[in-house]
Amino acid sequence: MPSAEKLEHKNLTELAVLCGKVAAIPSADKGIVETAHALRLEWVRLQQSLHPSLSEQQKIEAQQESLKKRMVEFLVRTL
Repeated sequence: MPSAEKLEHKNLTELAVLCGKVAAIPSADKGIVETAHALRLEWVRLQQSLHPSLSEQQKIEAQQESLKKRMVEFLVRTL
């Protein structure tokens, strides 16, 4: 089980991959799978922003930071 500190040092892509692995566990609880999928989908959507303005980029960065915190919390509870 990775610690929160270890997970916090990972980037969003690495955390999204871990969420994808959790979602692919056949014996995982349905709620865990749905949460893992939702977090990974949110990451995918944030990656699709094309040439944002400075204010949009700042908003995206804030959303990324929030997503990272939620991914770490989820993975600490799940793994």
